[in-house]
Amino acid sequence: MGSLPDAVTRGLEFLKTHQALAGPLLCLLGAFETLPLVGAFAPLTASLIAIGAAIAGRVFDPWLLLWIMAGCALGNGVSYEAGVFVRRRGLATTWIPAKARTAMESLFERYGAAAIILSRFLGVTASVAPFLAGWSSLGRARFWAANLTVCLIWPPAMAALGYAGLTAVARWL
Repeated sequence: MGSLPDAVTRGLEFLKTHQALAGPLLCLLGAFETLPLVGAFAPLTASLIAIGAAIAGRVFDPWLLLWIMAGCALGNGVSYEAGVFVRRRGLATTWIPAKARTAMESLFERYGAAAIILSRFLGVTASVAPFLAGWSSLGRARFWAANLTVCLIWPPAMAALGYAGLTAVARWL
């Protein structure tokens, strides 16, 4: 089994070879990365940094980021709706302890949409925050405002790290 950098490198090589599929595949990766449990195995942050470097090296066009933004928004939306569904059916009471349920509700009551935005930049929490927001009854309008905001900011911000890194290295060489 290879490491995360190996997986990202193989993925980028595949996308480079199959450029017509790059956008839709990155959209799916963006969607999967935001789903609870699945998101822990979808290396989107590392991929975005590598994509940023590939954009700097003119291997990919920046428009690919639009596909990732769309995938993130879609995946977050699905995760949010799953949280709403679980809450309405009372399913979470069997596997989420009462203290944890209270803490989640307080988090979204107190910080609301800001918790969605912040979680996107905190790794694995990005894959559970939309679900917890739905479960905690964060209103749809507030959720979608935060969701769209962070999905417009986060992919370019992560790609910018790779872009800046490659640009800096190229200047030194």
